[in-house]
Amino acid sequence: MSNKLDVNYAFSTSAGIKPENQDACAIRIPDNHNALTHKGIVALVADGVSACTRAREASHTSISSFMADYYSTPDSWQVRHAAGKVITAINSWLHYQGQHHIHNDTDLCTTFSGIVLKSNTAHLLHIGDSRIYRLRKQQLECLTEDHTSRLGQRQYLARALGMHRHTEVDYRTETLQTDDVFILTTDGIHDVLSHREIVASCMGNPGLQQIADSLVQTALSAGSSDNLTVVICRIDTLPAENSHETLERLAQLRFPPDLEPGQILDGYRILETLHASTRSQLYLAEDTDSGQQVVIKTPSVNFDDDPLYLDGFLREEWIGRRVNHPAIMTLHAPKAGKQFLYHVCEYIPGQTLRSWMQDNPRPDLNTVRDLTRQIVCALRGLHRMQILHQDLKPENLMIDPNGRVRLIDFGAARVAGDTEIQSGLHDNTPQGTKNYVAPEYFLGSAIDYRADQFAVGVIVYEMLTGHLPYREIAGNSIRIKHYKHLRYRPVTDDRPDLPEWINQALAKAVAPNPTERYEALSEFCQDLSTPNPAFQHMDFQPLMSKNPTLFWQLLCILLGGINLWQFFQ
Repeated sequence: MSNKLDVNYAFSTSAGIKPENQDACAIRIPDNHNALTHKGIVALVADGVSACTRAREASHTSISSFMADYYSTPDSWQVRHAAGKVITAINSWLHYQGQHHIHNDTDLCTTFSGIVLKSNTAHLLHIGDSRIYRLRKQQLECLTEDHTSRLGQRQYLARALGMHRHTEVDYRTETLQTDDVFILTTDGIHDVLSHREIVASCMGNPGLQQIADSLVQTALSAGSSDNLTVVICRIDTLPAENSHETLERLAQLRFPPDLEPGQILDGYRILETLHASTRSQLYLAEDTDSGQQVVIKTPSVNFDDDPLYLDGFLREEWIGRRVNHPAIMTLHAPKAGKQFLYHVCEYIPGQTLRSWMQDNPRPDLNTVRDLTRQIVCALRGLHRMQILHQDLKPENLMIDPNGRVRLIDFGAARVAGDTEIQSGLHDNTPQGTKNYVAPEYFLGSAIDYRADQFAVGVIVYEMLTGHLPYREIAGNSIRIKHYKHLRYRPVTDDRPDLPEWINQALAKAVAPNPTERYEALSEFCQDLSTPNPAFQHMDFQPLMSKNPTLFWQLLCILLGGINLWQFFQ
């Protein structure tokens, strides 16, 4: 089986008996392998609402805008997220134009139905009364529901792009099979043709174009009084499941040897070794052409046959070259003629947050607040790209000589869009470093941005106290059976100078159950700076809640004293 999604297609559109064709359609199969893999193939139909004076403009604008803007969204975004952002913008534009035109507020309205074929999945987008059918093994199924309502004997369109300021677009996914045929139609086709007639046209013609033309002509002959449009896509091949495409791409590159100062690697002169571990090596180097200092990161030969490790190594470069944020390390494009496997990273002078914490074991609260704000800013830059860092810890945060925090190392990151790619290599084991990893990784719960929030809370707690909020995990084995088994240690135990509302903010950020954490990282920053009224009633807690251990110790002493008193009476 091929490692590539391959689709054949055809379309046909006609004004029918009307003077103007207010339908629009399009299909795009990217030539670029990266776009095909991360964005997929798009097929669309739109039917301008004939009651609107600018119906044709509405349909054509929606199709052309989606095609242009969808392929401009970040590759890291999932289809639903990317398509939703684009369709929301299109709807807002259409509605605004209608509101500010001399005609009524439905002046630019159109139905919109489309499929995004990515890897082994069809992502369906639908609003209005156009339709998407799937023909599988001679069985035709309509995959969409018409958004219409009936008043008396008349039927009205209830939803369409541009009709309302805010709109809801139906979204669903379907797993693809080879030889699946998707048929997108406007109501000029399906209002007059039955399922049996559509199947008959599909079975009775030798090619897709003949099928598309036949559907239009058959509908016209059946008395269609509307514009007629049909788009057909047939799945010829699907990406191979669990392909080792990563290893195939790496076969052309060699693992570099251990490097020494003075050696030259593809035009980079090694100056010194910055760090070496069992997973990678970091070298300070100089570009022999420009004189610019960079960091060269090389993989460990211990993992030269590990596809998951190599996939993560490649992903780190992929992320670093796409994320443009002042608080996130940049990865540079390699020079032409690259012969070895490595990254060229931005050189950030300074020290890691771990080193800073060792130099500042008891920092003041305002300094910690400033560092936290910078960490959150960097993390939100990743989250906006639908990327989870998953290995946030003091060693992966740099502080430059100006006090600016920079986020580094994306080897464990999870890219939302990659989870939709069948041939990708997906590791379901917990990522990150023990003591900073959110508990939900070990309990099989859903993972989202709140997992990174947990790590931020642990780091802030550690900056203030030098300790961890939960008992430190020894060894490599991590066993968590339930959220309630984790006991939070109040930060005020180590820092009695801190107010209780700071403790409550940290307890919320590192809550074992992700549903009890903050909805947004900005809320955490706010609660570290300003007392949250919701925490005020917690300033005077019962000793049982505040310090259960001390409560039971005091109770035992009291009961023991009572027993002694009774004994001597």
